[in-house]
Amino acid sequence: MLKGKSIIELTDIHTGKKEIYEDENLVTEAVADVLATNIQGVLFNNTSFNGANGENWLLPIYKNLTGGILLYQDELEEDPSLIYAPLDNPLIGYASDDANDTTDVKRGSRNLTESKEIDGGFKYVWDFATSQGNGTISAICLTNTLAGKGVQETSDYFVRIKSDTVKSGITITDEDKYSYLDNQRPYIGDGYRLECVTINNSTSATIRKVPEDYIHARLMQRTYGLVAIEAEEETYVELNHYPYWIHYVGGSKDNTDDPTNNNTNVFCYLFHAADGNWYGLCRREIRTIRDPQSSTERYDHTSYEWYLDKISGDRCTSQKVAIPDETSTISNIGMSGKWLMFAIGTTVYRLDTTSVANLEVVTNITYNSSYQYTFTIDDDVVISGWYFYNGEPKLYVGYQTQQNYNRWGKRHMARYKTYAFQEFYQSYSGYYFTKELYLYTPYLATINNLATPVIKTADKTMKVTYTLTETES
Repeated sequence: MLKGKSIIELTDIHTGKKEIYEDENLVTEAVADVLATNIQGVLFNNTSFNGANGENWLLPIYKNLTGGILLYQDELEEDPSLIYAPLDNPLIGYASDDANDTTDVKRGSRNLTESKEIDGGFKYVWDFATSQGNGTISAICLTNTLAGKGVQETSDYFVRIKSDTVKSGITITDEDKYSYLDNQRPYIGDGYRLECVTINNSTSATIRKVPEDYIHARLMQRTYGLVAIEAEEETYVELNHYPYWIHYVGGSKDNTDDPTNNNTNVFCYLFHAADGNWYGLCRREIRTIRDPQSSTERYDHTSYEWYLDKISGDRCTSQKVAIPDETSTISNIGMSGKWLMFAIGTTVYRLDTTSVANLEVVTNITYNSSYQYTFTIDDDVVISGWYFYNGEPKLYVGYQTQQNYNRWGKRHMARYKTYAFQEFYQSYSGYYFTKELYLYTPYLATINNLATPVIKTADKTMKVTYTLTETES
């Protein structure tokens, strides 16, 4: 088994006085999860990471899987199954296997002279200058070497390991078209995917449960190449209106609620939430009839109304929401706890799904409209590269590697242990079905809560020495 120990040494640059803190750590399941998890057999298919492929991106462990360090403000729960820090625990500093030649003041440098192999393990040494890693440090953790570089300069948190087009040049059918939607919710460990399907000219939504085994091999088929579209359960939900923007009132002489155009690209605007329900914002356009007795009658725009739709089980309820006047278009983005996140232009809003009167502007972020920087992860949302927690941007994770000609499903990732997975249709001179595997790198390979919090200030340098050794028991 692995065993770790840390020594933190603070040195006052004015007096030369040293403070030394020594602690032992808990080794988590993270490294074992990286090595043992193989979603749809992707790791057998020439994966690559950080300039290496085969087993070279995994092994030796000390070089790759535990080559970085993360410094947290608050203590972490000492549980081997805890492999990621809570998003509301501030990250004070980090370092990797090289010197920090960037302007990132959270990042320290590997001491390449003092870091070396030792009997039964490896000794890591990192140096933090007076300007680096300042704050209160209560926990330090070994992590992936790329996580130790942070994401200020590049995307080092969600790192793509493999991307394959498993079906190319296919003729797409309606059944294909509405599978793998951008609001799909895969449950990788439980072996199924939920889809909420809405289509043009229908006032109902369909919740589809599609079995798809992500983590077990099959006797007669290559799991990685399969496209799962056959649902084992379907629930039909009456919305009482047409989906999203194809929703008019006063659009005919008898005042019925009917679409007046035929837009075949209506995709589902509803997002799955952690409470098991689906939420989304729907627009209703109010119109009046001009010259109703004339053969040239017209339907003039009067105003817009916005409603929060909530699907719970097989029932949809709607509540009117006070969106800013004359808002004609929103970007439905995703969920963050009880909050439905959306954007009007570059302004990000959060709507309390438990009390629709509570609509707030998120003041410390703007929406950049890029699919690469805004996507969903399970029941959470990343907006402009920021991972949200309870309606607030908490951790910058950067962007997904993806093309701009995306189609269905491209915006959603599903996490399982240390990995993230996505599958989607896209179109460029034909239709293609693609699967991608990512490693979510800032895992906690070890958890070392300090007996006494360390306060690093701008008048002190810091050296962190971490030994990781193998023992018999």
